[in-house]
Amino acid sequence: MSNHLAIATVTAALGQLVFRSASDAVSGTDLRYGRPQPPTAGSSARRVHVYLYQVLPHAGLRNADLPTRSGSDGRLVARPQAALELRYLVSFYGDDSELEPDRMLGAVARDLHARPLLTAQQIADAIASMGTPLQDSDLADSIERVKFTPVGLSLDELSKLWSVLVQTPHALSLVCHASVVLIDALERAAPVLPVLRRGEQDRGVDTRLGTLPQLGDAWVGWPDSAARQPRPPSLRAPQLGARLIVQTSPLAADSVVLRLTHPQRPLIEWTVPWPVTDPQARPNELALDLPDDAAAQTDWAAGLYSVVLAATRDGRTSESPVWPLLLAPRIMAITPNPVARVAGVATLGVTCRPQVQPLQAVSLRIDELEVPAEPRVAATDTLSFVIDPAPALTAQLVWLRVDGALSQPVALDPVSGQFVFDDAQRVTIT
Repeated sequence: MSNHLAIATVTAALGQLVFRSASDAVSGTDLRYGRPQPPTAGSSARRVHVYLYQVLPHAGLRNADLPTRSGSDGRLVARPQAALELRYLVSFYGDDSELEPDRMLGAVARDLHARPLLTAQQIADAIASMGTPLQDSDLADSIERVKFTPVGLSLDELSKLWSVLVQTPHALSLVCHASVVLIDALERAAPVLPVLRRGEQDRGVDTRLGTLPQLGDAWVGWPDSAARQPRPPSLRAPQLGARLIVQTSPLAADSVVLRLTHPQRPLIEWTVPWPVTDPQARPNELALDLPDDAAAQTDWAAGLYSVVLAATRDGRTSESPVWPLLLAPRIMAITPNPVARVAGVATLGVTCRPQVQPLQAVSLRIDELEVPAEPRVAATDTLSFVIDPAPALTAQLVWLRVDGALSQPVALDPVSGQFVFDDAQRVTIT
């Protein structure tokens, strides 16, 4: 919320920002508000003018608070709020022979670009600089932060703008746009009715709006590394057997189910232990151990999963928006290794988890080469790659790519707890 002093506060804050930047570039600069006025003839006084020349309704928020009155009796149901955009002309005066206007403009443009958002501290400084006229301003409490954006004007638009300033010669200027400024009306809506009765089992009212479960950032690693404090850096993507710790919104639920959809595999419905009792999970986190048994090798597939969290409470289920999960393949063995070239050609066999489906795109990255897998007619965990021509390599790391998901040639050092390269995922070509 903000009152009628919001516009004046933005003007004062912009003036303070412009004044500090211009003074850093040229000492002795004076700040003026209002339409630009050149110094007296023969004077080269250093001066910067901040002029609010246009106020426009904000196109995106102008109707955000409609309707504000009841259609039946005209009673106020929401406090009206004006959403405005402000356009400023910042003009610079000084000794042209010393390029003082150019230097001031450069400093102002630099700082507006580096710090475009109006902070609470800048607002407080602006109010303090003006004293009594702005002492009741509450712009700092607004839910929207004001942002300054430079505006590019064509020569025709610039000439029209200056033609409005009758008998004011053109000066080197910068046009900037301040958005969005919210001003609340004085009227207040009636308070909401009190709660007369609680819901069953003292749970209150179960509403749908704003209570959908959410899945957020995730940490990926091995079960042994998740217990370390602090946690080691996260892997880019999980593989079968990995531990996945996912942040969630607060879940008021009796049970939680994850539904994982892959274009090449049947739907997986994974019932998550709830409430969470895993000691490695913090509040609002799910700790999940991806399976790595024989069934997982056929039920799962590398690539992109669409994950939906379904939280059920009192028989009613709410589903989260779709959350992406990239499952990485895992190289288990490379044979033969080392491999000898025959007529400049090397053939490698790679065993991986989980099985690769017939229609999945598969390739092997070695050094600067990316080699497609040989065709296959069924799901398999054994792939063949023909490298032609094959370079001579020594202990070179390899990556397996399945539908865009890359394997991760790393292991966890049990002593240091840090990631190290996995020597089992290196290949030598002689």
